[in-house]
Amino acid sequence: MRVSVARLTKMGPKLKELRLHLCQTGEASKGAREYVERFYPALKKSNPELPILIRECEGVQPRLWARYALGKETSVPVTNQSAQDIQKHVEALGK
Repeated sequence: MRVSVARLTKMGPKLKELRLHLCQTGEASKGAREYVERFYPALKKSNPELPILIRECEGVQPRLWARYALGKETSVPVTNQSAQDIQKHVEALGK
């Protein structure tokens, strides 16, 4: 399973930065915290040069941000989503 996850998480060259904002204790961020534990290591291993930032802030609604060339940014709310759903968003933003 780890090999397939690492293979699937290779990001395209247009993506310059990936950020995940989440709350350390909030129920809405449960899937985001699980994502960091389960998927982040393989994602970082597959993309060692890509800045991947995990931002924790009390009370914040979880959101995934992607920054592309020329400063263009896209965000996706990931409130109450599972780690697998967040992984699908990461893959879509990384293409």
